[in-house]
Amino acid sequence: MKSIFTFLFLFLFAFASYSQTDTTAIPLVAYWSKGDSYQFKITKVQKQWKAEKLTKNDSSSYLVNFQVVEANKSSYKIKWIYTNNLTKDYNIPEKLVSRLSKYKVTEVIYKTSETGVFQGIENWKEIGKMMKDLFSELIKLSEEEGKIADKEKFKSSMQSLEAVYSSKEGLEQLVFKELPFFHFAFGYQFARNIPLLYEEQLPNMFGGAPIRGDTKVYVNSVKEENETFVLMKEMKLNPDDTKQMLTDLFKKMHVPAADLKKMMDNAQVDVTDSNRYEYNYGVGLPVHIETFRKSLIDIDNEKGIRIDRISIELVQD
Repeated sequence: MKSIFTFLFLFLFAFASYSQTDTTAIPLVAYWSKGDSYQFKITKVQKQWKAEKLTKNDSSSYLVNFQVVEANKSSYKIKWIYTNNLTKDYNIPEKLVSRLSKYKVTEVIYKTSETGVFQGIENWKEIGKMMKDLFSELIKLSEEEGKIADKEKFKSSMQSLEAVYSSKEGLEQLVFKELPFFHFAFGYQFARNIPLLYEEQLPNMFGGAPIRGDTKVYVNSVKEENETFVLMKEMKLNPDDTKQMLTDLFKKMHVPAADLKKMMDNAQVDVTDSNRYEYNYGVGLPVHIETFRKSLIDIDNEKGIRIDRISIELVQD
């Protein structure tokens, strides 16, 4: 069951009333030019509990360079560049880092619409190959250092990561999930003091029906003197859709039908998001984004909680 919970937490990350009415709309559009460059600080925190015991408490922080390499009437092409911390991310001894120097920098090339709507990573195949080669090197180095107690288990873990990196969907939804957050509000306009309520359709990593999410988006505050506004987004994933997605996952993991039925009949899954987005609408740029996802899972009398936080903060001179 431990391995099942590991998979669950990996892929689950992959989803008012007012006294007066002001219908003034705030549009968020990208006003970028070729050669524009901005730096952002990315911070990721992940905590996990099992049976009320903290079992994981990971955090990472790094700087990303956002570069506009193409700009035309219909789209933008962006480079998202950052330096990997191989020692911390993959627990590699400092003395061996030089052997992996070619994997130190990751460069993501992606495209947006003319208004800044995220359209997808373009060099996903190249990234997938690079990561496959890195994982092969990690296995080799670990064997040389004699640090693998269970070789088959270690290789299986590496293969699971490789599978995530090998698909466009895996990269966009799990590895570089900060990109959809970065571009979430672009291409839309938001009315002050009028919340937007809708059912969101989230892509299903396993090819099934989309995961529905009851969503509320509203403008929290506006500072016209700075041309900034704060947008809040709250979402709760549909429990039935989430359970069906997990059922599809377990089938792919070849869980026996009888065990699967027993696990899922009384399963409880609750996933909620609470995100805060601050944008400069004059330039069309995030100032500070904070996302928060809480996942509660109770399957076959095993309870788990996972908290995921991502911060994207503009580094200002």
